[in-house]
Amino acid sequence: MDKEKQTQEVGKMIDGWLDEIDSEPDVVNWGDSRIQAIDAIIDSFVEIAIVGLDKKPDQWNDNLLQEVMFSRFMLLLEADEKTKEMYQTIPFALKKLFKYLQKQGIIKNGQHLVDWVNVNADQLQSLYNPKFDKFYRGLFDDMRRSGINTSDKEAVDKFTKNYLNVHPELGIDLYKDDSKD
Repeated sequence: MDKEKQTQEVGKMIDGWLDEIDSEPDVVNWGDSRIQAIDAIIDSFVEIAIVGLDKKPDQWNDNLLQEVMFSRFMLLLEADEKTKEMYQTIPFALKKLFKYLQKQGIIKNGQHLVDWVNVNADQLQSLYNPKFDKFYRGLFDDMRRSGINTSDKEAVDKFTKNYLNVHPELGIDLYKDDSKD
């Protein structure tokens, strides 16, 4: 199956899941913006996992969650989706997805994935930092221009080390406290 057809089929599957998740009692009474955040989180996660990394739900594990949420998730989001409310919603949305998939019999390790989210909830909620986002987008763009395969961890690590050696001020600026200027 080609990527475009796969993406369309995954999109239809996600839409079905979201229709059911959005109608659950603990979601339905939330405001539209919070439900949109849940939908954006679940849609992005599933697309990265299935289409981007070629991992079906029954193959999802800690390593995949780590890869998706801490390496790729930020890059997929549009600027207007990056809100404090959305980031605060990440743990809830992921847990809803995993519990739903477990209940449907699509995955067997739903509770284990929920436990991973619980352990990593603080990091997931603090993912967005405008300085880090700008840095990683620039790094990612330079990788693409240089022909780096971003799914090759060793190549990415080597490129990133070299990038920071050539541009040490960028790494320093990430941790500089702007509030004291």
